[in-house]
Amino acid sequence: MKKTVFRILLVFILFSLAFVSLGCRRDDNGDNGDNGQNGDNGDNGDNGDNGDNGDIRLPDEVFELAGDYAIDITDLGMALTFYLRIDEEKNFILSPSREFSQDRGSGIIGELEGTYLMIYHDSTPENPKTATFEREGHRLVFRSTLPYGASNIRYEAEDEEDPSIIYRLYADKFVYEEFYDTYLGMHSDDDIDYEYILVLKPGAKYHYLSRQTQGENTVEYHEHGFFRVHENHFAMTPLGESQVLGTITEDGGIEVGVKLTATSPRNTQLLRVATSAQYAGVFYGYNSANEAYGRLELDFFSGYQFTSTYEGGEFTESGTFEVSNATFTFTSEEGVSVVGSKANYAFTVTFPVSDTLSAVEWVLYDQLIQGDFDGYTMVEEEYYATMTLNPDGTYTLLVVDQASDDLVLIEESGTFTVTPGIMSFMLNLTSTTGSVSQGAIWPSGLNMSFEIHGNPFSFLLTK
Repeated sequence: MKKTVFRILLVFILFSLAFVSLGCRRDDNGDNGDNGQNGDNGDNGDNGDNGDNGDIRLPDEVFELAGDYAIDITDLGMALTFYLRIDEEKNFILSPSREFSQDRGSGIIGELEGTYLMIYHDSTPENPKTATFEREGHRLVFRSTLPYGASNIRYEAEDEEDPSIIYRLYADKFVYEEFYDTYLGMHSDDDIDYEYILVLKPGAKYHYLSRQTQGENTVEYHEHGFFRVHENHFAMTPLGESQVLGTITEDGGIEVGVKLTATSPRNTQLLRVATSAQYAGVFYGYNSANEAYGRLELDFFSGYQFTSTYEGGEFTESGTFEVSNATFTFTSEEGVSVVGSKANYAFTVTFPVSDTLSAVEWVLYDQLIQGDFDGYTMVEEEYYATMTLNPDGTYTLLVVDQASDDLVLIEESGTFTVTPGIMSFMLNLTSTTGSVSQGAIWPSGLNMSFEIHGNPFSFLLTK
């Protein structure tokens, strides 16, 4: 009886949806909103600018609903990725990990004229719990809010700086998963360093970045689109452009035509897997016992360089690193190995201070939470905040009311820590007077909350 009621509800909502959804669509914008995969985009006719493969035509691509999907809602205002699994019978489950051991919503999917309806198991005729989506290539485009646990994830959001850009809620399917990685190529010519970075992601999406550096001047070019793989052929379709064909080398590299700028022609480059891309970054610290500053840089190919600035001089150590079960092993060029750990945006590791001083323990903070940040409240633009996060784990904060001749509302200093939160990591500030403030660390900046006149005000602080 319960199954019969469930299916009646499914049919009823699907027919209602067929009429309502026609007036609920808006054009997509931005990287999160591109719709470059509609139908069989694997057969584009024009195989692009890479002339070496110009006579090759790949077979039509097959798009199937069943599979695992990643749902990244960062652009919608929350630094979170969760997962969706759909089986061959169109049963679905949402979960915070791909193990799918935790059920944050499950049910069955129906379809009518290209519109799909997710009906949750705890949905009733009196209180329907549903979500709708359409398919674009290897992606699902949601046309309604998506229930996830106790939350309802919104399906679109305007860009804060450009309201004409609408970010969408997508589920990106895991296809060609064995090729997901960061591919890197580089060379130097006439004192100019060239760097090419290609990232392959779920939903058959790619992000390409070229970088030209001469002295202190850097020029970057970004490109987004979709990719596919067939045998040893690699194809990518930049948004608004024709398909570009390349090849996959025997050692797993990708040889394909890429651009240096938006107007430059494509030149074939060999891009190889960056073995440590997920760990690459720069970290800063301060050793108070020796009054020394430290800088640790991890590159894309499992290399590191540590620099200590002490009494006006510099000490540099280089080598390679390995990662096993969240433990980092750093081995210097001289063959000396040390073990460190990384948690909550910080490294704890032992490195020398100088050639003559023995190694000491350093706490080195990710560059994402180092330096100067500023921004306004999200409701009262007259309130302006500046905050500095220092490599010794301290901070300074100043909040003024610009409408009242920069009246000082908050002026304090103290220490900061980072702790895991429900949806993102949290930055915790403890002032020298004992007051506490907290905010979320987002890719776009720090979403901080400060108490002013007894009321909490949210600030988005960026570099």
